[in-house]
Amino acid sequence: MNVTYGILAMAISLALMLCAGCARKVDYLSPERLDKGLVVSLDGVGGYNVGPRWLRTGLDEGGVGAAIHIFNWGHGPAGMFVADLWDHNGNMRRAAEMVQLVTNYGKFYPGRPINLVGHSGGGGMVVFALEQMPEGFQVDNAFLLAPALSPEYNLAPALSHVRRHCYVTHSPGDVPLMGLGTSVFTTMDGKHTVGAGLIGFKAPEHLSDADRAQYAKVRQAAWGGEFLKKGHLGGHMGWSTSSFAREFLAPIMRTGQSHEAFRPLVPAGEEHDGSASAASTDGAKGAAAGDATQEGGTP
Repeated sequence: MNVTYGILAMAISLALMLCAGCARKVDYLSPERLDKGLVVSLDGVGGYNVGPRWLRTGLDEGGVGAAIHIFNWGHGPAGMFVADLWDHNGNMRRAAEMVQLVTNYGKFYPGRPINLVGHSGGGGMVVFALEQMPEGFQVDNAFLLAPALSPEYNLAPALSHVRRHCYVTHSPGDVPLMGLGTSVFTTMDGKHTVGAGLIGFKAPEHLSDADRAQYAKVRQAAWGGEFLKKGHLGGHMGWSTSSFAREFLAPIMRTGQSHEAFRPLVPAGEEHDGSASAASTDGAKGAAAGDATQEGGTP
């Protein structure tokens, strides 16, 4: 039942995207936009970049005036999704290229906001890039849309390079790709398990206090009625439509305020572990401060 529903939802979502009207021509990398900030968007495995183009349109419609760059990281279409999943060394090299792109932007445009958006396998690439960021460099937000990473992947090293929040989306209707697909072909981190895009992230056990504090930056949204009302049917591609970007992502990037659909992730055991509470409180204060003021990426 869940598999059938997931396939149907994914098919309808993709059809809605492809049947939409042609977008107006926009120079998403104009000097004016570059001066206002940078959004880097990554597609999932396979390399078609359909999702990032529609996300880009939605962000523009939602009032995001920053430059929007689609970072093409995969091996290409025509069944190369397996190579995108399994070529770990190649993915690390591409992540390093993305780090170079983002840090160079930070040097030429200091103080401007930087947001990273990755859908499915692209969510894994965003995390891999954040892990390679130079010490002291932070982006404003990371958006992991149906990320193809294992649910207990340790996000703490990546989160240390995020100033405000890491927004994560997941859906129980994403069984075909984030349930069966990752269980058979592996997640981006090489695990034969369901992806975080199906059930969300869970903080690993035995984290240090410092790493646990980083998890105060995580905000997760499970698919539900609020998304359904905006046309998201719960499938894998629903997180990459222009309407989703316009209604949910653009307000966050534009105002610096978290959306109510995203809830804090409470690390496992924190409710009963007094030793971690102080560190988590400090992390939460830093994340909350980011909600109150819009700042740029810091080299």
